[in-house]
Amino acid sequence: MSQPDANSPTSSRKESESSVTQSQATATKILTTLRTGTIRTLRSTSRFLEGTAERIEASDQLNPLLLKVTTGVTIAVERSLPTWRKLLNLIRDRLPTDLNRKLGDRTLSGILAGSIVVLFWFTSSLFSPKPPQSTQVATRPPVTIPVQPTQFPPDLTAPDAAPEVVSAPIEVIEPIAEPIAEVPPELVEPEIEPVIETPQPEPVQSEATVEAIQEAEAPPPEPELTPEQKQIAAIQSQVMEISDRFIGGLVTSVEPQIDRDRLKVRVSEDWYRFSADQQDRFANELWARSQSIDLPKLQITDSQGSLLARPPIVGESMVILKRKTTLT
Repeated sequence: MSQPDANSPTSSRKESESSVTQSQATATKILTTLRTGTIRTLRSTSRFLEGTAERIEASDQLNPLLLKVTTGVTIAVERSLPTWRKLLNLIRDRLPTDLNRKLGDRTLSGILAGSIVVLFWFTSSLFSPKPPQSTQVATRPPVTIPVQPTQFPPDLTAPDAAPEVVSAPIEVIEPIAEPIAEVPPELVEPEIEPVIETPQPEPVQSEATVEAIQEAEAPPPEPELTPEQKQIAAIQSQVMEISDRFIGGLVTSVEPQIDRDRLKVRVSEDWYRFSADQQDRFANELWARSQSIDLPKLQITDSQGSLLARPPIVGESMVILKRKTTLT
């Protein structure tokens, strides 16, 4: 009987099928191993998480380290929240009305925080120290100066005598005296003697007289203010600064009552010419400033003494009681 050839198509097909079968068996083993390992990992992770949850539920006391960290973060946020709100109010005063309506507090806070981070990164990269650059110093070759012997003249002789100068005799010519004509005494003008003025001595002033004159000419010293008067003057200047940003002469009087934690501000009739948005902005800015100087009880009245705005009982903006004047 004849044996099949190894290079025949039938033998090559059988070899390819056997290699494919071996590859499939190897892939099946690998997938089975990965599946088993994944299941074991997930089950062990699940058991670990369940044990952790049970320990947390069983413990009545909180972790002291986490409690301290959380307390510190909460205190920092509570202290910085009024300052952050004042900063947002200040930025809203500079923005147009359309942007104030579109941008909420969260959106504006995110934009402001991003701007601060970008500014900090740009400033730190701008002022970061540059790596020192190595400088090469050029070296000059040494200069050699040839040494020459000092030459002296062979002999030092005295100079020749200078020739004598013979001067001619000088003849002196005497002037011829001319006869002087006599002038009659009638034509001779009399000589006028100059008048010499003697300076009069200035009066000498004593040191006591000079000090008395200087004290009389000096302006009287300004009276010193008490600490309470200085505080009241500072509060009035701050309120007038806010008023001038809206319109000059809007605030007519400022009456701080420090013992009652109250600040009374009287405005002119320009209040009624403002729009509702301008009235809200002016009142809220005054209230923020009064809170910063520990006078939270703010009262805004008109020239007639009518109450126009007061702080809210609940909320973060002033309550406007009167926006328009009543015509009688």
